[in-house]
Amino acid sequence: MAKKAVTNSQAVRDYLATDPEAMPKDVRAALAKKGIKVSRQLVSTIKNSLKKAGKTKKAPKPAAAPAPAAIATPTKPNGTITLEQIKKVASTIKTFGGYQRMTEVLEVIKETGGVKKFRDLAEAMTATATDDIPF
Repeated sequence: MAKKAVTNSQAVRDYLATDPEAMPKDVRAALAKKGIKVSRQLVSTIKNSLKKAGKTKKAPKPAAAPAPAAIATPTKPNGTITLEQIKKVASTIKTFGGYQRMTEVLEVIKETGGVKKFRDLAEAMTATATDDIPF
């Protein structure tokens, strides 16, 4: 039986499967030792296509939690923002002591795991008497 020939492209894909971080010149040199001549451009092209193929298979990252004001009063279905929403956000920013402080609070909400988890933690803190906590 005749031995099945492997194409140059398949040889590059096989090599990159074992060492995906290899540089094109390294792949070319390793395949040359096996008697397979390929250009660095071919290796680069195949490596790029493998990266793109890998990206499409990954699960999308979850979206960041929206700001509390956005949850209380969502935008209209067509994406417009109402004057009432602008006033509520402006009032909330003023209450927190400015935009910088508001962004710090939103960052804490993100770090705790989202608005729902932050609300649960805040409610748990207010439910217990602060005098009972030994500091």
